[in-house]
This record gives sequence, C-alpha cells and structure tokens, in this order.
Amino acid sequence: MYRVSVLVKNLDSNSEELNFAKFKLKKITEDDDDLFQKARNVLFPGKADKCDYIYERNYTAIGSNLLSIIIKDIEDALFLLRLFKVGDLGFLSPCIHKPDGTLLRQFPYRIMTDICPFIEYEIQDDECSKFDNFVSNIMSQNNQQSWNSPWFQTARRFFLYGSSKEFNPIHNDVDRIVDYMVTMESILVPESNFIGSRLRKRAASLLRRYNICQGETEDLLKSFYNLRSKIVHGDIIFSKKNNNILDKSNVRKFEKIIRDIIIISILAMPEDDNNRKKYLKNLFDINDDDRAKKIKEDFRAIKDTEKRNEVSDFITKHIGKPLRSKTEN
Repeated sequence: MYRVSVLVKNLDSNSEELNFAKFKLKKITEDDDDLFQKARNVLFPGKADKCDYIYERNYTAIGSNLLSIIIKDIEDALFLLRLFKVGDLGFLSPCIHKPDGTLLRQFPYRIMTDICPFIEYEIQDDECSKFDNFVSNIMSQNNQQSWNSPWFQTARRFFLYGSSKEFNPIHNDVDRIVDYMVTMESILVPESNFIGSRLRKRAASLLRRYNICQGETEDLLKSFYNLRSKIVHGDIIFSKKNNNILDKSNVRKFEKIIRDIIIISILAMPEDDNNRKKYLKNLFDINDDDRAKKIKEDFRAIKDTEKRNEVSDFITKHIGKPLRSKTEN
C-alpha cells in the first residue's frame, strides 16, 4: 500500500481529524508529541509546527502511472478545497510512503507553498460531507469536457498560482491580483479588445443569472482590474483610495467572486468552444456606441495631420458600403 502525506498550513477547525470521502486531514496536536516529532524530523523536516494538519490518503492500486496519479490527486484536493471556501490554505512538502518503507519527496514548486495567511482557511467537521457533495458535482461526468478544456486548464493553473502567493498589501505583496485576473480572462474573455469591460460585465451578468451577484460586483472588479493594470505596468499601486479597496472585507468579496466564476464556468459553460463564445456574447458584448467612442478617442489622439486625413478618407470611402467578414476575400 502507498500512503501520501502532505503538510497543511493555515487551517482552522473545530476538529482534530477531518474525514473526507477520499482523504483525511489530521491535526498535529499539542498532546501528540510523537506525531509532531515524526512530522518535524522525518516527514517535513523543519517545516511542521503544532496545530498544522497533515493530509493523508492511501492507495492500493499498482501501476506504472501510480505516482503521477498521486501527484495529480494532491493538486486536485488543494484546488477543490481552495475553491470550496475562501482562505489561504497551504499545502507543502508532499511525500509518498512506498510499501518497502522508502519515502519519496516531491521537489518544491509554486503551487505547493507555505502561505502567510491574509484570510485563514476555516472548515468544520460538519462541512466534510458538504465538501464531498461539492466535489461530486464539480467532478461529474457532465463537467469533464469543461474541466479538460484549454481555457479551464489555464484558469485552474493561474487560480492555483494566485492562491499560493502571500497577499500582504502593507508590504506590496499583491501579485495574486494579476494571476486572478488571468483566471477571469481565460474564462470570460476570448477576445483581445475591451477586455476590462467584457470581464466585469460578463462576470456580473453570470453571477446575476445564478442569483449570487453582490451589488457591487462590477465596481469591485473594475477597482481590482485597475490595480492589476498598475501592477503589470509598473505604476504606483498604493494610494489612500487603493488602500481602502484592499481592506480585508473587499479582498474577501473579490476572492469569493473569483471562486464563484470558476465554479459556474465548470457547471454552466457549453462544452463546444464556439458555443461557449456565443454564450459569453449573450452575457455581454460591446455595442456600436462603445466602438464608435473608442474610434473617436483614438482619432483625436492622432497628432500627424497626414495620418488624420488618411484615416478620415478611409472612413469616408467606406461609408455606406456593406461590411465584409474576415473570412471573405
């Protein structure tokens, strides 16, 4: 039999052992010094502390791909736990006990990290069955097409990257926002223009459709998308206004929106990619007023008279002519 152990950080619970359908989380208690010494000196050298938890799962199957299955299962468990509730849950130092007594350790990578909690992850004993039902729904056969699609794999990856990073606005540790916006864009915006508008409008529309929209969703997403732009373009991030946006209450709401969008995308997005794009357009699409406004703004920004005349002549020349699709010759 193979047994898997993973150190779990930042988990707060009323139970010393949380039993789920496929794994359990066992607390390193103050009273169990043997478990602490084993965790501290053998399983997770120098990393385990009392009150941490240990993820455990057993495998009886034998096969050439068992190790890759185990690693995938650990990552799935972390992803689904983080998706189930808001909170900075940390998994680190996975190790596999082989039947011959040897111990295999996974090399560190950016999803398995020790996170300083901005929001501690709380789960109680009576929520284990709710989590199992949640997983059963998410992982049902009907949702496997979306689960394995390129857009969702990107969303999943960047959600895990973001939720594995420390979030501490006081010390400029806000990179998580960038990863979360990549997550949202991969789900909601297959287009390459009007990205911010499409993202927040579609997110709000999707949440309203499932009656879980918070009233300030659009404004909140606009604020966080603006912060994302400041981060990636090297602008000054913090001001009195931005500090208010990044208080714990707003961050918790933002984290909840990210999770709701991911969950709905698995459960509701059409399997076929073309139908998915139509679905997104029906949620919200840019209208001619928006496009005309953008053209006017860009036209006014042209300084060279010759280029302005060139654009003006182009528009005049094409007034009244039928539009051709990109596929036409």
